[in-house]
Amino acid sequence: MRKIKYIILTVSVLFLFSSCEDFLTEPNPNAPDLLDAITNLNDTEKVLNGTYNSLFNHFVLSIEEDNFRTDIGSAKNRLIPNTGLAEQVEFYYKTYNSSTRRIDQRWGALYRGIFFANQTLFALDKIKGDLNSASETQKWNEQRAQALFFRGLYHFYAHSIFNEGKIIIRDAYEADVTKRSKKLATSEEVITFFRKDLEEALLYLPMPADVSEKGRITKGAATMILANSYLYEGTSDAITKATTLYESLRDDFGYNLETDMSKMFTTAGEFNEESIFEIAYTNDFGAELDEFDEKSPHNRLAARSAHFRFKGNDFIQPATWLVMAYENDPLDASNPVNTIQTGAGTMDTRRVSLRASAMLFLNDDLDTPVYNLPNALQSGGLGSRALIFSAFKKYTNHDLGTEDENAANKGNRLKSGKNVTINRLSEVLLNLAECYIKQGRVSEAISEINKIRNRWALEPLDIASQIDNPGVAYDNSSLMNRLMFIEKPLELSTEGHATRVIDLRRWGIASQRFQDLNSINYQGVLFPRPGRRAITPALARGSVTRITNNNLLSDVVIFTGILPDEATQTNMKIFQEFPQSSTNYSINNGYLPIPAEELISNEDI
Repeated sequence: MRKIKYIILTVSVLFLFSSCEDFLTEPNPNAPDLLDAITNLNDTEKVLNGTYNSLFNHFVLSIEEDNFRTDIGSAKNRLIPNTGLAEQVEFYYKTYNSSTRRIDQRWGALYRGIFFANQTLFALDKIKGDLNSASETQKWNEQRAQALFFRGLYHFYAHSIFNEGKIIIRDAYEADVTKRSKKLATSEEVITFFRKDLEEALLYLPMPADVSEKGRITKGAATMILANSYLYEGTSDAITKATTLYESLRDDFGYNLETDMSKMFTTAGEFNEESIFEIAYTNDFGAELDEFDEKSPHNRLAARSAHFRFKGNDFIQPATWLVMAYENDPLDASNPVNTIQTGAGTMDTRRVSLRASAMLFLNDDLDTPVYNLPNALQSGGLGSRALIFSAFKKYTNHDLGTEDENAANKGNRLKSGKNVTINRLSEVLLNLAECYIKQGRVSEAISEINKIRNRWALEPLDIASQIDNPGVAYDNSSLMNRLMFIEKPLELSTEGHATRVIDLRRWGIASQRFQDLNSINYQGVLFPRPGRRAITPALARGSVTRITNNNLLSDVVIFTGILPDEATQTNMKIFQEFPQSSTNYSINNGYLPIPAEELISNEDI
């Protein structure tokens, strides 16, 4: 029999979200003696807070692993990708299997969260008969709604990524370890189950404007998950339901696209106007917990994704095509935001878009401060023999005015307090655009996409003339291609729960996509390459005095000549990405297998 894998919280203190809220610093509610002693709503709220704490586990989202599984992530060493960590190589080459440790950790993280949610529901049922007032009944319903949300959420997550949706439904708290073996349910049974939880939760969850404690679940979060479940189902009826839910999220919940760029993927922008569902990590407390303890309220993603120039690990690398797409996304020439004052006091056009600046560290972006520098190039430049010429920015502490991740996180780069946004309004608008495309409503889809492009001062889409094919009008097919290969990956790269993994799979494009990308030959070249504007202090914003090396192997071009032999390729810094992915992808079809540990210990599978 499986050991009690889901009851692992044995420390005396747990924390949730920010230290300024009383509800975030409660004792561990999951010890059996506390469950036995529950007598009132204060006790049940402590159990509920344990369910919230389950979000801290990095394997709930597995952002690092999924980056390797998709087309938006590259290996750390582009020239020799199989020199990475074993777990990274497995996901990059798509050779993982039921014995892969990270798959078991992900399964465990999701079912641990389900276990805590069921504990909360068990505790609430225990005191239901002792409620003495309407206000107590209301509070009981609100706590139950939050627990139902988490149980539905984690079943939805597991259904979306494991075994073609055929997973275990755990619908009740079971204290007896010997009774925890359960059969796999059908995909349809799981969908019915988690939608029922989410729909019941919606009845008593508050609207976003009515939440006084940041981080509490709202109707917006539950509506978002429910809408995504219908989008992923993909039938005509499901798309109609998803459309209605997305339109409501757009119009009725008070969300707005954030237009203050200082609040996009920054500490100042935590819980900003477009945030729907967000994990609030902190490094203000919990220092005694190890950075790899999944109960820790700290976030490891900052260090894992930051460039080594800023004390990062470079483990969450953007794919080369993605970097080039960000750099080439055309700016709206009529938008004054794209005209800036240089360090010399003259006016010039931004080198890259606001979206590229918000998403990536780029040598070419001289207009955006990072850490305490006027731009990334002032660090000495982003480049190495392994061609680590960029990095994702959204989980890092580039905005805190410190020199690097180590300084930003009080001497431990793996203990970041940076929040992780799971769902935001941009995703709503892009998913709504997809629904409109599938309904033949091309102009309405373009309108939703342009709301996002306008926020970033990007050239808007014109229905009569495609950006990449001027003079040819957009139709359902061409706009869907734009959505799949440009708009959604550039807006939501590395965000959400397996967003890109699920999109590639449900659109049926993954294998061909990996094949197409693997056929591209790139060459690392000295930065700046010919044709780029000269790098001078006068072109940069602010004072520029620290550029130390302009001869960096930190830029790329598409190699179009005759491919030389392998040894010569290395000397010429020629590389391809996604080796073996198109072949190996067909083995698992984008789903993870049931972990071997579950198969061995669960007698009913």
